[in-house]
Amino acid sequence: MSNEENEERKDIDMDKKKFIKPDGGYGWVILFVAFSISFILDGCMYSFGIVLDEIKTHYNATQEVANLIPSLNTGFLFLSGPISAALAKQFGCRPVIVAGSLIFSLMYFISPYFPSIYFMKFSFGIVGGISFGCAYLTNFIILVDYFDKRLGLANGLTMSGSGLGNFAFAPMTEFLIGKFKWQSTMLILGSAIFLCAFLGCLLRPIEYYYKKVRQTEDIDDAIDSNEEPKKASFIVKNLFNEMTNFKILKLNTSFLLITLSNFLIFFVYFIPFIYIPIRAKALKIAQFAWLIGIIGIVNIPMRILFGIICDRKIIKPIHMNSLCIFVASGCMYTYFYLTTFYSQAVATALFGMAAAGINSLTTPYLVDIVGSEAFANANGILNMFRGLSCIFGPFIAGFLSEKLKSNLYAFVFCGTSLALAGILSTLVSMITIKSKQKNKTKSLELNSV
Repeated sequence: MSNEENEERKDIDMDKKKFIKPDGGYGWVILFVAFSISFILDGCMYSFGIVLDEIKTHYNATQEVANLIPSLNTGFLFLSGPISAALAKQFGCRPVIVAGSLIFSLMYFISPYFPSIYFMKFSFGIVGGISFGCAYLTNFIILVDYFDKRLGLANGLTMSGSGLGNFAFAPMTEFLIGKFKWQSTMLILGSAIFLCAFLGCLLRPIEYYYKKVRQTEDIDDAIDSNEEPKKASFIVKNLFNEMTNFKILKLNTSFLLITLSNFLIFFVYFIPFIYIPIRAKALKIAQFAWLIGIIGIVNIPMRILFGIICDRKIIKPIHMNSLCIFVASGCMYTYFYLTTFYSQAVATALFGMAAAGINSLTTPYLVDIVGSEAFANANGILNMFRGLSCIFGPFIAGFLSEKLKSNLYAFVFCGTSLALAGILSTLVSMITIKSKQKNKTKSLELNSV
């Protein structure tokens, strides 16, 4: 690439930094699509624990072996973070989400008909997880493109789709399994995911809006030159550079700490969605599916509320995140000892509130820690660490419950990992407070001069 082209690109990038994000307009269409995709994808994921019990029986597998299916799926979902971020930067969010949705739905269609659970681990766990990540994680990248002052609200509304999906899909999945076989249930859920590809087509890149509001023809021409077809070698090189760019971990201590905190959170995050129904069934609680649904019900308003609090800057997102992690930890430590539907319902409601914060506050606190420009890269790295932990967490919980002959140890494992994550998040909160005090002192000194 010539020096002139490089300079031209730098000029456009500098100009884009001055670009005021829509914070509305077509952004509301983007928000609707992001909400709908979260509703479908998370709804299917969080209700998978209900299907998993049937899969375990069908293949005559142990709990720890069966747990590897959702472990691999959620693990590779987050491991695909750097891949989805790099693909989105290179090709745009729309094609990545459409392709990811199509492939993930295909895995739902074919996985139930494999003769062995090990084939299912590869198709649904690994391939399904990567395609799931490309469809789901890219959702939040395009939100940051379109929203600034209303980013917290937009993110909260999108994340509330996850809670609504959790609430809607859990009882629906239970009904489908009761009415049909688990294989037919997977086909129906796969058809719902297929709809995400059509929704993804509505995700207009921010460049359309950017070009529309530009007033000088020179900039428009420069943008058009940017959109000329690139050589395959250049695309591959760019993708590789994006996927292997981990400098921010070394340069930003707060980001390093919050990444480690997220590693510990997602080491155990999905375990409750597997073991809450198992524990309820062991106690012969008939409404076990509604316990997962309660988490979804609580998630909906809480995610929106957290978004509003972030936008109004009432409390820093990182401080709320620390509190939510400790609440979730307390719920897991006590859950096994709750023996009635109503006591478990209260615990799942509290866990749902905490989970709402843990999920919906990620985008706002990442933007605070690394800035909008580095968000895609930071989000990709964070999700990669989440993915690494997701793979092993449920497997370890299954191993502990099988070897020690009690599901108690799965819940204790959850509580301990979350407590450690809360400590790391609190350290970031303390760094944030200290940094704010330093900035205030500098400001006072400058004013006095």
